[in-house]
Amino acid sequence: MGPFEQIAADFHTQATRDWDEAVTRFAVAADAGECLTAEEFSRLAVAQHAHDWWQRVMDRINAADDVETTDAASVIMDIRHAAEKHLISESQVWYGELFTQAMAQARRQAARQFLEATRHLAEALSGPTPANGATVVTSPAAGSASAGGGGHQA
Repeated sequence: MGPFEQIAADFHTQATRDWDEAVTRFAVAADAGECLTAEEFSRLAVAQHAHDWWQRVMDRINAADDVETTDAASVIMDIRHAAEKHLISESQVWYGELFTQAMAQARRQAARQFLEATRHLAEALSGPTPANGATVVTSPAAGSASAGGGGHQA
């Protein structure tokens, strides 16, 4: 497994953990008969959609005929482009039920989190490199900080 595959796997694992934690909190509150807040619904929805972005990356990497020669960086950048397109082309929901509007907002927030998590990778691949020519990309397992709301920085 190459470095970009490992980065993708680390972010996917973290997104899975975040989603699992949100589902568990939601289920425990529901089982206890507690009122569920909008924040809990939002956290669950954003975690699910953030996981979906990383699942797309892993599905593309794992679906390749030869996983060893798959360019994981290109896969991440392709999915990053899809997230950008989603934010640009997805029409704002100004009508309908509040739940529909909230789910659309959760999808947008998850796309923004994915873009933020992959921003450094995108800059490293398309922008200037440091003076020594090295590019540095870290993964959640390597100790990068979580952004607010469950996002991750690469």
